[in-house]
Amino acid sequence: MRSTARISTAGRAGRALIGLGTAAGFVLLVPAQAWALPPGCTQSGANFTCTAGIPAGQILNGTSGNNIITITGGAVDGTVNGLAGNDTIRVTGVAGTAGTNGPAGANGTMGTPAGNAGGNGGVGNVGGNGVGTSGVIDGGAGTDSIIVIGGAGGNGGNGGQGGLGFATGAGGAGGNGGIGGVGNAGNITGGAGNDIVTLTAGRGGNGGLGGSGGNSALVAGGAGAGGIGGAGAAGGVGNSGIFTGALADPGLDDVTANGGAGGTGAAGGVGGCGHGGGAGGVGGAGGAGGIGNSGTISGGAGADTLKANGGLGGNGGVGGKGGNGSAAVQPGGAGGVGGAGGAGGIGNSGTLTGGTGVDTITATGGKGGNGAGGGNGGTGCSGPGGPGGLGGAAGAGGLGNSGTINDGLDTITTSSGASGLAGGNGVAGINNGGICTC
Repeated sequence: MRSTARISTAGRAGRALIGLGTAAGFVLLVPAQAWALPPGCTQSGANFTCTAGIPAGQILNGTSGNNIITITGGAVDGTVNGLAGNDTIRVTGVAGTAGTNGPAGANGTMGTPAGNAGGNGGVGNVGGNGVGTSGVIDGGAGTDSIIVIGGAGGNGGNGGQGGLGFATGAGGAGGNGGIGGVGNAGNITGGAGNDIVTLTAGRGGNGGLGGSGGNSALVAGGAGAGGIGGAGAAGGVGNSGIFTGALADPGLDDVTANGGAGGTGAAGGVGGCGHGGGAGGVGGAGGAGGIGNSGTISGGAGADTLKANGGLGGNGGVGGKGGNGSAAVQPGGAGGVGGAGGAGGIGNSGTLTGGTGVDTITATGGKGGNGAGGGNGGTGCSGPGGPGGLGGAAGAGGLGNSGTINDGLDTITTSSGASGLAGGNGVAGINNGGICTC
């Protein structure tokens, strides 16, 4: 026996309305379903807040009004459409996490009198991109403001202290910082209107401190050397993707790509004291500044302003102080060499095209970082003091342009960044006549 599905009261009413509408010459339309927001996004009127980025395959559509769209917590790997209106779209990449600190070295024992070296600090993690390689932002019509910032690189972890003993452990090296995130690695379109676009890379992470050398016994062995300071990481690239102004729009676009600053090198560890002071650790080098633009920026139609700025080179870390002698006629340790400054970033190594119109294009290299001072020598205990460490070299300024700049009718300016300053040498230690202190 066949069963027949029953039609609900609501279903019969709906069919009756459709029939009535058809007979009367009009058609009833079901209201359109609203587009679902990407995960982590909320909407309040024309304002949108997204705390998990825009995942690949997801689309965020604004309204026809003046939207404020704020995106954090992850890269834009999907699509953002501002649509009409004077929109403000701001994207901030996730900062990299810091490296772990190195453990201290074990102290010497009766059976094993030498102390162990301290552990090295962990490397900082890379900062997240603002817009990923699959990401798309379309400002749409209107005077839009688009700000994209890459995440900062994580700092390196500190090196562990060397263990104590008759012959003692050296301090662990500090971890290097993580590279800054790219501002835009995807595809951004300003759309019609006078748009202002800023694409800024994340700063490189700072290096971790070198661990101090362990102290030795007064009658044998030698004190541990200080650990090397971690190097600062390079800043990220401002734009490694594509920006395109509207090709048929005479709007006056202002587009800036900024390389991230290099991270600061960390100080070398202090040498241990004891039966001959340990050498101070070498300071970490500063990170190189990031490239402003290594991708493609095209202003489209109109008299546009395009700028590509290399990031600042990071400063080097100070050399560690030499350890003091702490027994009769024992010398002080040598001071560590200061870290070199990082090179400034190149302004443009990609392509800058103004498009139609008389445009203003500027590519500027970043300033080099300063070298750090050498560490001071340790004090001798009725023995000579240790020599001071050499100062770190200055970082070179970045080139203004090593890529391609098109359009001969435009006003084009390229300039290299200035070099940093060299660090001073450390001061030699003294013979203190037998007062043995650390």
